[in-house]
Amino acid sequence: MQKPRMTSRERVLAAARGLPVDQVPVMYWLNPHMACQLIAEHAPADSFKANLIARILWKRFRKHGEMDAGEWTRALPNLLIGYGNGPYLARLGSDLAFASIGSAKRLDKMFHMLSREDGHLRVRDPLGCVRAVGGIYLEVIDAPIKDVDDLIGYEMPDISDTTDIRELRKAYPEVCILAEVSGIQQVLCDVLWGTSQYMLALYDHPGEIKRFNQRLADWSIAQVKAAVQAGADVVFIGDDYGTTGRPSISMDMWLEFTYPYLRRIIDAVHEMGALAMLHSCGYQMSFLEYYVTAGLDILQSFQPNAGNDFAVAY
Repeated sequence: MQKPRMTSRERVLAAARGLPVDQVPVMYWLNPHMACQLIAEHAPADSFKANLIARILWKRFRKHGEMDAGEWTRALPNLLIGYGNGPYLARLGSDLAFASIGSAKRLDKMFHMLSREDGHLRVRDPLGCVRAVGGIYLEVIDAPIKDVDDLIGYEMPDISDTTDIRELRKAYPEVCILAEVSGIQQVLCDVLWGTSQYMLALYDHPGEIKRFNQRLADWSIAQVKAAVQAGADVVFIGDDYGTTGRPSISMDMWLEFTYPYLRRIIDAVHEMGALAMLHSCGYQMSFLEYYVTAGLDILQSFQPNAGNDFAVAY
């Protein structure tokens, strides 16, 4: 007998709980240039503005040599990163679509974040980072935390606007909405401070790292509550823990400095009635038993070339 047709929300929620589904759920995650190319050449967006911008930016990117183009040409497709992974994914038929808390990836917001300094493109993001073009992405070149005093004094910005989530829920009531929140380890390593400084601080200032992580978890949990109340089904926690073949820090340190706060966030997601998805790149085998204990619902991704063994994990 043919299984009854499920909505995307029903399909994802059932699959994550180990229940029967009509088909395997599908999740896309587009880089902004792929979104521009798809909109311009293959599957137009529902939005006239998005179609126009994507065609112009993709044509310019191709005309000026793609990765050899100037930094503005390489960077401007990032204006569509929020639309491309939100409404456009729903338009393509993805079972899951992203929505940002704080609306920092909205087209109108991103235009106000752009500036020119000494002839170069700069972007000042809501966390206080200055970003420049690295390849096709906007990489942090000046982080707001330089030392432990900055860590102690850093104030989390107000990121509570749920417009993206509410609009996506209204436009696509059957899609499963992913709301992105900050993890614990990656935000210090890759965004606010830097990997080397963070790893040294684990030895030199362990108490301050824990106090900061406590504040960071509180901040992320506030976003969790706002996102789920606005209509999110899954909370997407971005936090890279692995490199190729091994964890990025020792398991003892991860269990002391990262895991307790990850568990708090997952507990908050479940208290709100949503599912928790962790995005963590690299080697994951050492973490799996702890993910299970924490009640994690979905792990994304699971890279074979990083040393992960699906059969063993299963």
